[in-house]
Formats: sequence, C-alpha cells, structure tokens
Amino acid sequence: MKMKQVSGLLLAALLLPGCSMLSKSGRQQAAYERYIRKMSSSRGRQQRIFRSSKKPMMPVNEPVESGPVSVTTGVSS
Repeated sequence: MKMKQVSGLLLAALLLPGCSMLSKSGRQQAAYERYIRKMSSSRGRQQRIFRSSKKPMMPVNEPVESGPVSVTTGVSS
C-alpha cells in the first residue's frame, strides 16, 4: 500500500508543470526582475547624491542703470 502512495505522488509530481524558475521563460523573468531592482536602486541612489550635492542657485546680477546717459558723437565744427 505504501509503495502505491509513493508511486502515485511521484507520478503526480512528474505530471505537474513544475517550478516556473526551471523553465527558460521563468529564468528570463527572474533575471529581468533582478535587473529592474538593481537599476531602480542605483538610479535612486544617484538622484539622492545629485540632490544633496546641488547648491542653491545664486541670483544673477543684473546691470544697474545709473540714469540717463548722453550719447552724442561727432565733432562740432
């Protein structure tokens, strides 16, 4: 009786599709998920470094007009 149960379980295990990580598409999917996790974490780290190293913008000094300027050229004769 015990041998029939073990053989039945073995047969059922062989007929099931099995672990998805053993198939080619399962391995590719897992590799892609690892890649996405790795790239997301490195991008977030780069963004944090960039934000922390960013200095506040200094205001641009505009030229100051000092009143009316006479622009006469030419020589009086």
